[in-house]
Amino acid sequence: MLKRGGRVWLWRWRRNPIKRRSDVAQAWIGVAAAAILLLMVPVAGVVMAAVGERSALDQTQGLHRTAARLVADAPAGPSRFSGLADDQVRATVRWTMPDGSVETGEATVAAGGKAGSSATVWLDDAGRLRPAPPTPAQARSQGAALGVAAGVGVCVLVAGGWWAARVRLDVHRRAQWDRAWAEFNADRGHRHA
Repeated sequence: MLKRGGRVWLWRWRRNPIKRRSDVAQAWIGVAAAAILLLMVPVAGVVMAAVGERSALDQTQGLHRTAARLVADAPAGPSRFSGLADDQVRATVRWTMPDGSVETGEATVAAGGKAGSSATVWLDDAGRLRPAPPTPAQARSQGAALGVAAGVGVCVLVAGGWWAARVRLDVHRRAQWDRAWAEFNADRGHRHA
């Protein structure tokens, strides 16, 4: 008999006259949950990481880099709630389109740039300013974060399903136990209060 810390291991699998079908069902549900976790968590994580990375890299489609000039001095640092990195600010820039026309707009540039200094901006096929696409390293990071989130999500779903099944089986066993006690009391001539 396998014992560890006072508990008998694998008792649901041995022959036992008091073993209930719900005990066997709970054991198989645990095996299924463990198998799903071992198989699906890595698969979901890898697939979603690849999808996230590909999606981030697809943001570069249709964008092209263009040289621009700052119209005015760029602020020395971003505003507190801008959501930009410490070395990036929003400033007005001017650039020349392929047809020779000059456009002006607000783009993210290096902090502290002087008027007339060059900056790189990203344009879509229609010539509109767009945020810089993620670098391959940033795309991998976004993919990895999405993969981890997918793996955690699968864990939560499987663990939640296992827990719900176990609670349901416990309720069923308590009801069986109550019925058995009621029959025992009825056989002994006791009245129910």
